[in-house]
Amino acid sequence: MVTEMYKFSKINIIKQAVILFFIFTANYSYGNNYDSLWVKANDAYSLGEWDTALSLYGQIENDGLSSAQLYYNMGNAYFKSDNKGKAILYYERALKLNPSYNDAENNLKIVSLQTLDKIENVPEFVVTTWIRNIRNAINSNGWTYTGLSLIVLLALLLLVYRFSGRINIRKASFILSCITLFFIIIVFIFSVTLRINANAKDSAIVLSSVSNVKSAPNATGSNLFILHEGTKVNILEDVGPWMKIELADGRQGWIDSSSLEII
Repeated sequence: MVTEMYKFSKINIIKQAVILFFIFTANYSYGNNYDSLWVKANDAYSLGEWDTALSLYGQIENDGLSSAQLYYNMGNAYFKSDNKGKAILYYERALKLNPSYNDAENNLKIVSLQTLDKIENVPEFVVTTWIRNIRNAINSNGWTYTGLSLIVLLALLLLVYRFSGRINIRKASFILSCITLFFIIIVFIFSVTLRINANAKDSAIVLSSVSNVKSAPNATGSNLFILHEGTKVNILEDVGPWMKIELADGRQGWIDSSSLEII
């Protein structure tokens, strides 16, 4: 009986080892495959073969892999191939993942100057702009690491407060602990809101050369205004194939969803 149990246990260990081997091999091959695609796409881009580069980048994207660098490269390739709408779309996607990506922001400004629709933003409270700029100065991962560092600092300050025998040091460590805790909360809020924004699907880019914005979600609604390729819109709601949108200047209307692509 003991011998049979020993054999059974030994067989299970061998099976688990085989399974782990195949999992490791599959993951290794999976990673190597995308590394190879990435290198080939970059090589095609450097040779000016925009369509080939986009096809290879697209394979990576279609398999669910995404990064600010991937979207930035795709935006550049689309811009080089004179597809301004798609270029804006992918620069926006890069900035959605990493708001502090300066190259993507600069290229977005350049290509946006070449679009037909010039829409003025509704002025916002200066403090709101200031806070958003601070938040966007670092990406979500950066804020997470900052938060972890502050938590370590808080722990050290609490240890000083607990074990120090001097009143002045205890008071100083308590005050610094409160300040550190405040910044931990702010950093946490920044990190969470950036992650929420990265996963949100509340904005889109117009990809049709000309799109009519209507007063109602149907083809018989009256035309309110016209939008052109490359314009960014906020999505308020959708009814069937129609989406209610809002522009940066506050104008609203309904547009056929086939004219848009979600950022």
